[in-house]
Amino acid sequence: MRVEGMGRPAGCKLIRLSADIEDGVIRFISIRGDFFASPEEAFERAEARLLGIPAAEAGTAFDSFLNEEGVEAFGINGAGLAEVLAGALRAGEIFGGERL
Repeated sequence: MRVEGMGRPAGCKLIRLSADIEDGVIRFISIRGDFFASPEEAFERAEARLLGIPAAEAGTAFDSFLNEEGVEAFGINGAGLAEVLAGALRAGEIFGGERL
């Protein structure tokens, strides 16, 4: 199911994401928004590390990767990412995974 979400969770700037979720597992994810990370190229690796993990673990996995790699993220964190992804999944279930 393709889902898209957008939000400004507490402690975060605007987060926009698009993801393909299959059997509860992330198969594709693109995370964009008003946040930034240093070093910047590490953020793409963070997205890649989310592939193949359960969507319910995305926030924890994201924070773990940033910590392991020493990435400083400003305006985004795992809890915020998890909140936007969960909202996108709820909307996808309500609307049958179709884009409106």
